[in-house]
Amino acid sequence: MKLFIFALVIVAASVFAVDADLGNRHAEGNGMVSIDGLVYSQTYDYAELISGYSNYGAGDRWVCDDFELSGPEYYFDYIYVWMIWTGSMGSTMNFVFSEDNGDSDPNTSTDVWGEAVPCTNEFTGDTNWGYDIYKTTCNINETDTWPELEFGTHYWFETQADVTDNCFILVGTWGVLSYTWYNDGSGVWVRSDIMFGEGTDMFFDFYYSWNILESSTWADIKTLF
Repeated sequence: MKLFIFALVIVAASVFAVDADLGNRHAEGNGMVSIDGLVYSQTYDYAELISGYSNYGAGDRWVCDDFELSGPEYYFDYIYVWMIWTGSMGSTMNFVFSEDNGDSDPNTSTDVWGEAVPCTNEFTGDTNWGYDIYKTTCNINETDTWPELEFGTHYWFETQADVTDNCFILVGTWGVLSYTWYNDGSGVWVRSDIMFGEGTDMFFDFYYSWNILESSTWADIKTLF
């Protein structure tokens, strides 16, 4: 069944017109939110792997899932996603954070930040559907702006690989906050159970690296700006 679903996504991804423009999925924020720890984890688990959704830039395909930060003192500088690359591996991921308006529908959300984020790819040791699976590490510190996000707010995390070759972001068993949603290039988000006949969650982590400063020290530093 997994093989059939994956093949179905590949076929579907090949019938839409090529459009390399980021279009209305790109927004820009400023400043940065303070972080002290692992922000959010919906991490990759091979046992929970269901399929991969096409999300390459030349096809203008996007995948999104929702999340909420659990506390007020956070700064995150790395985003992890898990990918299958069928051609050249990407060195940049396009990300957008949008704020939900209360109806749990990304079609009506408001973009609050968007950037093209440099990334590196590390082979996980896992394979499926005849392809290697990679952990893609994306460094927000190398972008022009940082996201300003608040704890307790319902956000959508939107992803796209900035490549011309088709590639797939991995999704697993549904059951965290809401369904994964898919944008096939039309600009309309469709829930995964409607688009592909399966309820799924996208694998992703938001992570910190600046953990050497105690929160009181970090607060003192911020008063200097």
